[in-house]
Amino acid sequence: MLNLDNTSKLLSLPKATIRRWIRQGKIPVHEVKGEYFFDEKELEKWARKHNIFLRANHRKSQSRPSHLAGKLLDAMQRGGVFFHVTGKTVSEVLRKTVYQTPLPPEVDKEFLVDLLLQREKLASTGIGAGVAIPHPRYPLEKLFTSAVITTCFLENPVDFKAIDGQPVFVLFMMLSPTTKMHLHYLSRLSFCLRNQAFAAFLRKCSTPETFFKEVQQLEASLDGG
Repeated sequence: MLNLDNTSKLLSLPKATIRRWIRQGKIPVHEVKGEYFFDEKELEKWARKHNIFLRANHRKSQSRPSHLAGKLLDAMQRGGVFFHVTGKTVSEVLRKTVYQTPLPPEVDKEFLVDLLLQREKLASTGIGAGVAIPHPRYPLEKLFTSAVITTCFLENPVDFKAIDGQPVFVLFMMLSPTTKMHLHYLSRLSFCLRNQAFAAFLRKCSTPETFFKEVQQLEASLDGG
């Protein structure tokens, strides 16, 4: 049996988050004389069901073939592009983003929101110039065979505590099954964002069609097309 400290390390989450999940009945737990204990097999089964990363499985997740990483455009089309996404706080816009993203029915969206918020507590994913790239701290190896990137243009800019102090007007939520795949798509997205014309385009983009066209053209230049 695992105690709260062991479970916190295994899930790479604060004990406060786990206690909240216990109160909400979201995680299997055994209470003995006021202390919480977790059966490791039950916890592993629960983690697989909810696409929750277990630290002990980190090396296994890296063994997934890297050739599954592909075009940035494909990942963005899987995630979709949404405009006028409402919300006044980081929590609100991330929740809206998750609930708009086409995800498998077995994915617990509230858990995914929690994972994104835990990552924001470690360090802001606001990279500056009004852009944020929210993502879980660790890969979601059971989620997809490839990455999903959801693009959201916010109705009103939101303070993500970015290093340059600028509020975020567009975010790219990245969900990847492996760290290598995450880095692959992050590199391609960063290439686009460094392009001044693309950065200016984001400020006036109004349709998915024009957005995908711009990404396709930039990615073609990256691949020498």
